[in-house]
Amino acid sequence: MQYKGSEVTREVAWIIFDEVHYMRDRERGVVWEESIVMSPKNARFVFLSATVPNAKEFADWVAKVHQQPCHIVYTDYRPTPLQHYIFPSGSEGMYLVVDEKGKFREDSFQKALNALVPAADGDRKNENAKWQKGLVLGKAAEESDIFKMVKMIIQRQYDPVILFSFSKRECEFLAMQMAKMDLNGDIEKDNIEKIFWCAMDMLSDDDKKLPQFYKFCKSSLNLQRLIMVCVCGTYY
Repeated sequence: MQYKGSEVTREVAWIIFDEVHYMRDRERGVVWEESIVMSPKNARFVFLSATVPNAKEFADWVAKVHQQPCHIVYTDYRPTPLQHYIFPSGSEGMYLVVDEKGKFREDSFQKALNALVPAADGDRKNENAKWQKGLVLGKAAEESDIFKMVKMIIQRQYDPVILFSFSKRECEFLAMQMAKMDLNGDIEKDNIEKIFWCAMDMLSDDDKKLPQFYKFCKSSLNLQRLIMVCVCGTYY
């Protein structure tokens, strides 16, 4: 839209850039930079990030590019306490290893290590080579570790969940695997259908012919259960 000079962009009043620290990424940073530079001059911006070390330098650059003030709003308050859990491969539970106060829990960490399912000596080398693939994909007749982990998170009411995978193929596979879960009631499913298809009707005919559209959007099961896939993760 920006490259083609779409008329729609001229009507945009506010633009929000979440995780703007990706500007520092060697491969993707240039896209973020171009998006900011080519944004409408009359638009206003909100940049969100928890890990920008040079916030003052970045704010000065935005102010220079768009000829408008850019203020830094900082807080160290975290609305949701940050906790670190470990889900050992092959286990049936999660272990809290760093609590909300940042304290490392050695006893819980040792329990997590003890819960690891050891591979047989003859299979150890092969298992290590394919550990990541097995962790994500698993066997067709079995629930993968990630499926069990998400299921547990839902049961403990820790949702919503964002699961990151660095493989587009694995993202799609996991989304289809999570279709076994049904988390919405009938009214919620109807609302999802209406909202989703209203948005899809705005797409061009060419966009509707994309394989991704056919594979996921045509699947009423995934749609009703609100499973979303993007290039960086699978959302539930």
